[in-house]
Amino acid sequence: MSSIPDFLGAGTTLVMFALVIAAVMKIFQLASDVRELKDVLQDIRRNTLESARPPVAVSPMAGLSSAPPTPEELVRAVHSQTFGDDFPL
Repeated sequence: MSSIPDFLGAGTTLVMFALVIAAVMKIFQLASDVRELKDVLQDIRRNTLESARPPVAVSPMAGLSSAPPTPEELVRAVHSQTFGDDFPL
């Protein structure tokens, strides 16, 4: 009759051991995911820093501004255009 509590005790011990192992594995998985996200964010930051550099002017005598147009200038350029009747909406 004492074998049932022994089996329950052993089963409980094995389940707890498996839960501890699963928790440790999950922590390592989360750590690798966080490391991967950190690398992706660093790559994005590097790419945005490279694209944030001002463009180099071809020649100062060209009479064109070397800065890209502002959003307001782009909107004004689009609104100043006229479209025919066949323009798809």
